[in-house]
Amino acid sequence: MPDHSTNHKTEIGYFQNKRTEMIRFIPQDALKILEVGCGAGVFCSNLIRSDREIWGVEINPEAGEKAKSVCNTVLIGDFNTVFDKLPKDYFDCVIFNDVLEHIYNPWLTISMVKTLLNEKGVMVSSIPNFRYISNLITEILIEKEFRYKPEGGILDDTHIRFFTSKSIRRTFQEQGYEILKHEGIGKCKSWKEKLFINLSFGFLKDARYKQFATVAKPLYK
Repeated sequence: MPDHSTNHKTEIGYFQNKRTEMIRFIPQDALKILEVGCGAGVFCSNLIRSDREIWGVEINPEAGEKAKSVCNTVLIGDFNTVFDKLPKDYFDCVIFNDVLEHIYNPWLTISMVKTLLNEKGVMVSSIPNFRYISNLITEILIEKEFRYKPEGGILDDTHIRFFTSKSIRRTFQEQGYEILKHEGIGKCKSWKEKLFINLSFGFLKDARYKQFATVAKPLYK
């Protein structure tokens, strides 16, 4: 997959996100862990234990070099480029924290991950929710616009693909996975948005969340 990053995303600060809300989705018994898009290794630093082997893949060279001080092994390049260097049937957990939406063919990537996982291995992902209430009301309903933005968010200008909770589930299932967990994260805080959701009588309950975290296990390889 090519690097679709724009210039503002090459600054090292973009790769320092802690993502502590994703820690609970990583299996406690996972000993061999790979994070794709590991940035400077900040999230990986939360996973370090004496019995664990932490790998990272990072497309940004500067961030990847910083991650080498955290991870046991870091491969610098996009996922497709370094894929052949990754051990097959090896990992207990492969992580994509807000990465799949930046990839032209995330369906292929999800399928490829199956070959990296061992028999108990799972894939963990965080993916932005296009139906997030702020995106629906402000961007789509009020402004009647679909304008990419440089400052991040649902319409970040490096996002190539867009997902909802329903399409995330479908994507994993179509690629031969069983979904073990699928939960919303990053709940909206605005009382006006919460009221709007409550008045929808359940129709917009998935719109509360900015992202969805998914833990999925291959049904076959």
